[in-house]
Amino acid sequence: MATDTRTRMVYGAAQMLGARGVGGLSLRDLAKEAGVPIGSTYHHFPGGRQQLIEEAVRTIGAAINRRLLVSRERGPVAALDAFGEEWRSLLESTEFTTGCPVFAVATGDDAELRSVATEVLASWQQTLTDLMTEASIDAARAPRLALFVVASVEGAIALCRAEQSIAPLRDTMDEIHLLIEGALP
Repeated sequence: MATDTRTRMVYGAAQMLGARGVGGLSLRDLAKEAGVPIGSTYHHFPGGRQQLIEEAVRTIGAAINRRLLVSRERGPVAALDAFGEEWRSLLESTEFTTGCPVFAVATGDDAELRSVATEVLASWQQTLTDLMTEASIDAARAPRLALFVVASVEGAIALCRAEQSIAPLRDTMDEIHLLIEGALP
């Protein structure tokens, strides 16, 4: 049960970060939404709010990387589809109220948390770079393409929330497809 409670709290924190940013993460609200006593927060996260945010960011980061790697055999375009699908699902299931929790933390004021989030963003870029070079995309170009993909998708997520529409992400993914397909040998 403790693992279930802890996991609910980590994913609840990630959703709260994606919706409200770092400043909007309230341990009291999180405990209420997770259906646990506030004391559970300190039991599972003795480092408090900081530890919870770090774990939420790392957990989401690892989940996205796993999703990318599962598509490895089908090539970089399939991995990109998985990346885009993950964000489409989140946006639509929350009616555009929740964006990327990693990006929300990466653009926050806390330097320590920002460092954790930028490490996660860099790991996504590295995973995409590796997938592209494995598919024989030029090794000098692959890191730039990976950066472009992450930056474009994060921007599209923000536009989807602003416009309350999936169109920016869909259109961005369509253009990224063309770009990556054009880079393949």
